[in-house]
Amino acid sequence: MSSISATQQAQITISLGGVVVSNYLSYLTMGIVLCATWSYFSQFPDDRWRFKALVILCVSMCIGDTIATGRRPRSRNLGSPDICALTGMWTYDWAVENYANPAALTFTHWAIPAEGFLFGSCGLTGQLFYAWRVWMMSMRKNWILPGVIACLSISSWCLICWIVYTSATHKLISDLTLFQTEVYIWWGGSVGADVLITSSMIYYLDLRFRLERHSMQLDHRLSERFRRLIVRTVECNLLTLLAQAIGVGLFGHRSVGLYYFITDMTLTKVSTFSLLVSLNCRHSHNGHGTSEGDLQEETLS
Repeated sequence: MSSISATQQAQITISLGGVVVSNYLSYLTMGIVLCATWSYFSQFPDDRWRFKALVILCVSMCIGDTIATGRRPRSRNLGSPDICALTGMWTYDWAVENYANPAALTFTHWAIPAEGFLFGSCGLTGQLFYAWRVWMMSMRKNWILPGVIACLSISSWCLICWIVYTSATHKLISDLTLFQTEVYIWWGGSVGADVLITSSMIYYLDLRFRLERHSMQLDHRLSERFRRLIVRTVECNLLTLLAQAIGVGLFGHRSVGLYYFITDMTLTKVSTFSLLVSLNCRHSHNGHGTSEGDLQEETLS
């Protein structure tokens, strides 16, 4: 094998290094999501089928995202085709099959648009779920706020789909920097939807609850559950915002190579984890036949 120059070695370091480190974080967050999923099905084995379907859909997208950006196992039978192995995976292709091959690092891997579509779709699913929850918390009276959240989420998803399609048609990975403006617009729409979700939950579960608690004669323990849900929602939204901000902030800077993927590979898992935390913080034995049980059924279920 011919020797490579110092410039090419530096390119391999910032490109391949960013993908490998991001892949390790992807595996880590996938494990956290699986633990939260096991906790959900253990605590709520008889939960509504639509919630279970939502969890299965998001977890499936997480698994697909992890597989696309992960590494494939090598066949034990070296004399036969590697039929059982998952082919074309990003980290394996760059870190094993094309290691020390700078030419291979200049082309866009198919996992890049696939990952963008998956984390965009998973984020859309989670935000639409929260839009529905805001509508439920308003006792099915406020259509405007959930509609605005849904419009922002769908618009951001459509922009992601356009970026994914366009990036898939560009062969060079350096062309990804051409979408810097579109990435900022997508981030703005996603952050706007999260801000509306958080502020809506604070209003309906805290401010309005304080005003109506005495007239409705509700137990203070229900207020504590609502506040716990608010705290978990704010924490998860801040985690999502931090992951997105790091990826968007590093995007377009040539000096960092592909290290902006360090959080991009975790966005699908972060969105799913936020959904699971919201579902798991409910009380597993809601009371029925009382005003407290009815209100909690409307707002938390």
